[in-house]
Amino acid sequence: MIVCNQVVKRFGPTTAVNGVRLSVAQGELMTLLGPSGCGKTTLLRCLSGSLKPNEGSIHIGGEDVTHRPSHHRNIGMVFQSFALLPHMTVAQNVGFPLMVRGISGDDRARRVREALDTVRLGEFADRLPRQLSGGQQQRVGLARAIVYRPSVLLMDEPLSNLDAHLREQMRFEISELQKSLGITTVYVTHDQGEALALSDRIAVMSDGRVEQIGTPMEIYDQPQTEFVAGFVGLANFLPARCLGMAGTGLVDVEIDGFGRAQLPVAEGCQPDPGTRLKIFVRPADFAVAIAGTPTVPATGIRGKVIKATYLGEHIDYLIRLDGAYETPIRVQTNRNSSIAPGTRVSLALPETGARALVPSE
Repeated sequence: MIVCNQVVKRFGPTTAVNGVRLSVAQGELMTLLGPSGCGKTTLLRCLSGSLKPNEGSIHIGGEDVTHRPSHHRNIGMVFQSFALLPHMTVAQNVGFPLMVRGISGDDRARRVREALDTVRLGEFADRLPRQLSGGQQQRVGLARAIVYRPSVLLMDEPLSNLDAHLREQMRFEISELQKSLGITTVYVTHDQGEALALSDRIAVMSDGRVEQIGTPMEIYDQPQTEFVAGFVGLANFLPARCLGMAGTGLVDVEIDGFGRAQLPVAEGCQPDPGTRLKIFVRPADFAVAIAGTPTVPATGIRGKVIKATYLGEHIDYLIRLDGAYETPIRVQTNRNSSIAPGTRVSLALPETGARALVPSE
């Protein structure tokens, strides 16, 4: 449904979007995820038609829309700010795009009712925006975006103005609505949890480029770059040296303090022997035991707990490792474990979950 081919957008000497290639399938929800300033909103605005790329092309539904204005793209837009007209009722706000398109009378009234019923706001049709909660106002924004049956829905950080509880509720509602309508959606956010919960696929962006595209599980469990590993979820990076390739997609490494291991390596990466690598491990994937107990791992490295933080579902430990490790690492265990600060522990790498990455320049 959507194809971006080498899209470049510059603002003076600054390149905000740098050669992005991206495709979104019919009915798919693709999330553009990244930190502020990475180019995700600029790319969304190029898709919407409010910005024109300096280079490259954009196709929607098989048609080249690169230089086509917004009102000729059949795109619905949901904004970060609710952008409701305060003097209009809910029904009038939702019906406004239809009025602009010359749709009036019974047809407009019917479409407005259908859109409001879809977002469960039928009984609020005569209220003004100020009489609604934040979540209800955002649902009005959704209804307004879908009322004229667009082929593509673009959403620019639509939940950022809501509190944590409402954000979680609206995640579910957006996901259910998108699937029920089968509408192709591009969703922009810097919230990793939001991206993982909502998306069919995620495009992680940095410095105007797409670092990796994959399903939420692929992005979280199989990051291809140090940036993706560090941005999506919590990560530890252990220094290591390449000893050579150990087969397709596997590298033989010597991990400082942990010894030798064979680990998956980023797709297409074949580091030469002697190359310095970083081993990526999620905090929850380490095996940890108190030193001197029977459950101490046979191989691994020792360290000392310097902080323990109870976080409800798990306990987060900050551990300073023996040897040359300057930066403490994060380890998470279930909430029933209890290791006091100052306790000596032993850590082992997980049997699965660790990956070798070439450090970012």
